[in-house]
Amino acid sequence: MSLPRSAALALALTLPMVAGIGPAFAQKSSVITALDPDKDGTLDLKEVQAAASAKFDALDPDKDGTLDKKELKGVLSPKLFKSGDPDMDGTIDKKEYLALVEALFKDADPDNDGTLDAKELKTKPGKALIKLIK
Repeated sequence: MSLPRSAALALALTLPMVAGIGPAFAQKSSVITALDPDKDGTLDLKEVQAAASAKFDALDPDKDGTLDKKELKGVLSPKLFKSGDPDMDGTIDKKEYLALVEALFKDADPDNDGTLDAKELKTKPGKALIKLIK
C-alpha cells in the first residue's frame, strides 16, 4: 500500500527535522565541519583555540596585538568585552581573548567531556563562542 502523495510529501519534509538534520543542525554542523581537523564531529579546546587565534588575527587589521571595542563590534557584547578585559585597559590582547574563549568553551560544555557537539554550540555560551572563532 502506498501513501497518498500529500502524505508522502509531508513525511519527506518532516523526516529530516525528526532525524536532527534540519536547517539549524546543518548550520551548526558546518561550524564543526569547518573547524574539526580530526573529523570526529566535535570541537575540543585545542581546535577552538586554534580557530580563535586565527580569528583574533583577522580582527586586528592594525596589527597592534590588541582589539578594542570598535574592532570587536558585533563579535562581543559589552558585558563579554568587560569580562574579557580583566586589566580594564579598554582593549583585549590575544592572551585575554583566548582566556575568554576558554571560559565560554567551559560554559558551553556542561557534561565536562572536553568537547562541544552541535547541540552544545546551540546554547547561549556556544553561540557566543562561535562569534569568537568563526
